[in-house]
Amino acid sequence: MSDNPMVPKGEERIVQALRALYSSYGYAKYKMNRFEEYDLYARNKDFLVSGNIITFTDTDGSLMALKPDVTLSIVKGFREESQCVSRVAYDEKVYRVSSASSTFREITQVGLECLGDIGNVQLGEVALLAQKSLKLISERSMLAISHMDITEAFLLDISSLKARKEALSYLEKRNISAMDKLVSDYPECSEAIMKLGSLMKLNGSNKETLSSLRAMGAEEKAVEELEEIVSILDEEKVRIDFSVLGGMNYYNGITFRGYIYGVPGPVVSGGQYDRLMARMGKKAKAIGFAVYLDSLEKLLEETEEYDVDVALVYSEDCSMLDVIKTAEEIRESGRSVSTMKKLPQKLKSRETVFLKGGENA
Repeated sequence: MSDNPMVPKGEERIVQALRALYSSYGYAKYKMNRFEEYDLYARNKDFLVSGNIITFTDTDGSLMALKPDVTLSIVKGFREESQCVSRVAYDEKVYRVSSASSTFREITQVGLECLGDIGNVQLGEVALLAQKSLKLISERSMLAISHMDITEAFLLDISSLKARKEALSYLEKRNISAMDKLVSDYPECSEAIMKLGSLMKLNGSNKETLSSLRAMGAEEKAVEELEEIVSILDEEKVRIDFSVLGGMNYYNGITFRGYIYGVPGPVVSGGQYDRLMARMGKKAKAIGFAVYLDSLEKLLEETEEYDVDVALVYSEDCSMLDVIKTAEEIRESGRSVSTMKKLPQKLKSRETVFLKGGENA
């Protein structure tokens, strides 16, 4: 990789592209402090991606934390306004155990939150932005989407709390054999367990899955909501998958995860979290997602073949006008350009253009 500070690295280019995308949908830039009272995270530990939190004692004796998450702070500071929607996007540093290194890292977290009078328009818009975020990173991507209301209704039919907990775990892991064994372990709940287990066996097209859900007696309102949202997404890059779950204490409704070929875990994760809003004393609804850039580190190292499309090397006798005009003409063709007097040794460019006295050499 190049040491040239003028050339954005792979992660920086992704952040810039995501920032521009969210801005085009009316999402305002959100800024926050690095620190937050530890109690906020302690009360909502199971909402966090990582339960490990870096803490310190402030000068006034209060216990503080380096923020491991952005959503909780946004919800905490949200001010409700009747029939209005607040849209905020962020690219912030969070401090958590990295999935790439298994050690504490300062990680860039990018995402957005839509809070307030949320309806189907906002739900569809956020799901669409999640899919577009994946496509900005890689065309070889897939958004997996489900509806928590459908899953929860099937789950609550299981009378045994222990069986319910096990069944939910097996559904998330797509462990069909363990779910089948659970049927024999809890004969009094066998029918309900089989019904929940049938969610993980849905493997046809999205249209076929929606039809199957109706045949299984899934709540029609939830099926219609899922169907409407799926209809506005790129059909080839979205699948209905009920192993996609959020924490039952926080999430409801539409939930999704985004995957990219070559990356083992989810790159995007989000959904509706009206229950989190309620837990934090808010009457409004909310939906959002985060892009986990730390999980892309290996992929970026492997695929970042070039730092810039064109390295424009100009001589001393070139005027500023010559250099800038030539660079802008190249950029108009959709290519990135870095201007320089000398070609850095480590710079990787698709093409090198030499400019002398206003003429290309």
